[in-house]
Amino acid sequence: MTILHVDDDPEDVEIFCDAVKQIDPTITCLVAQSAEEALELLHGHNELPEYVFLDINMPKIDGNACLQLIRRHDRFRDVNIIMYSTHLPEGEMHTYQSLNAGFLTKPNSYGELIAQLTQVLVRKD
Repeated sequence: MTILHVDDDPEDVEIFCDAVKQIDPTITCLVAQSAEEALELLHGHNELPEYVFLDINMPKIDGNACLQLIRRHDRFRDVNIIMYSTHLPEGEMHTYQSLNAGFLTKPNSYGELIAQLTQVLVRKD
């Protein structure tokens, strides 16, 4: 499985990818530090990530705008996108749902992060 984590905070990215590797060392964690970099990465890969975790608060193009840009392309319509931020902006959940995206709040502890990501990434077939 491959996931893409889009976040402009290098510390958050490192913690996130460490947690993913702890859950399943076979998961590839791609990283983009901006919406522009994420879009380039998505357009440049033949295989799409199974999940995109998209920070909402980023400079230039924020997560909301990036989500809309991603969803404009038919190729990306079925990619699982999870908006990932310290808080849910008021009234935004409807927008995320209408663009087929979920939402996770950035947790306060590493243990909570592991628990959240396990819920998303570990399938029970």
